[in-house]
Amino acid sequence: MLTINSPYIDATREMSPVKAGPLSNLTFSVKDVFDVKDHVTGLGNPTWQHTHFPAADNAYAIRRLLAQGASLTGITISDEFMFSIKGSNAHYGDPLNPKHPTCYAGGSSSGSASAVASGLVDFALGTDTGGSIRVPASYCGLYGFRPTHQMALLDGVAPLATSFDTVGLLANNPTILAQAGAALYSNSEVLVPHQLYYLADPITNALSDNYVKTVQLIGQLLGLSSQQIKPLRLPSLFNLHQLHQTFKRIQGFEAWHNYGNWLKNHSANLGSDIKAHFQFAASIQNDYLLDGAYTLKNDFSIYLQDLLTNRALLVLPTTAGPAPEKNIDLETGEQIRAQTQQLTTIAGLAGVPQVALPVTINHQDDSLSLISGPETDVSLLKLIKKIGPFLNPSPIAK
Repeated sequence: MLTINSPYIDATREMSPVKAGPLSNLTFSVKDVFDVKDHVTGLGNPTWQHTHFPAADNAYAIRRLLAQGASLTGITISDEFMFSIKGSNAHYGDPLNPKHPTCYAGGSSSGSASAVASGLVDFALGTDTGGSIRVPASYCGLYGFRPTHQMALLDGVAPLATSFDTVGLLANNPTILAQAGAALYSNSEVLVPHQLYYLADPITNALSDNYVKTVQLIGQLLGLSSQQIKPLRLPSLFNLHQLHQTFKRIQGFEAWHNYGNWLKNHSANLGSDIKAHFQFAASIQNDYLLDGAYTLKNDFSIYLQDLLTNRALLVLPTTAGPAPEKNIDLETGEQIRAQTQQLTTIAGLAGVPQVALPVTINHQDDSLSLISGPETDVSLLKLIKKIGPFLNPSPIAK
């Protein structure tokens, strides 16, 4: 397989800001699933790119950032059809993970994460359906944000599974993440945390003591007492395995709806893992369990949104482990994907915002996430701007 270290599918594409604004002097790259004027969006697959036409205009999210003073620098590699969280592309190679060069960068916003982690841009746009911002943030030691699910920001963005698709951000530090988020997201629900939950599950039980220690530190930074910090054990109906199966079924159904006919009519030469994902997607188109999956999604969304509102946060590991080595076999990679998506599914099914942040405790690097209630995006990013430096005491640029 071709392996390259560049994050970019087009490193030369540049766009100047429309005018000066709060993002002036900041640069960003964009994943190759967003419409970029006069560029043929590729979705990580050459056959798709060769059978489509250049975009007539920029995606809505790009227009917003350019209008706030940011400059676009480069279009980044995506895992094929956004249908992976590994960070590999059979056609364009594996974008470098600067933090762990022998490991995958995480996907599907792999190039965006690599560009930010390499210091080539200040922040990057990506998409997150089942973890495609949060996983590369975890693997590359970045801040990553998946917003409240909303359709407006998806204008000019190729879909994977519309029930879960979001436009997210990656940055090296929480200040820039908050600046870009304020320009991109417009909701105004204010977070007033009175409760800090942390996920208690066999997945988290297998982690080191640093998990609970970090939760306690977050509680202290928020000014909460020990009585306001509680473990959350999900109801049996919403166990992580059940949630993941529900997500996987809906994602597969919608992905095939978006790309099935095209794949039937084109020899797209998919990577082996992407081919397997679409084979599963094709197999469930008449699945009698689909109606129940959408019902459970709705029920879980009500449960978690009622639990959090704007007064509580949920802490959990961003991924089920560190970045996987590039020499793992396909079966192991799929096992890692399933384990990690049990965690990323929570915010995805509920349609609520989640921010992944690098954490350094006792000289050990990790990534934890905070989930908040719907429409609290801007407020959550402001909170991370305050507490992030205490959890990851790296120098903050700009």
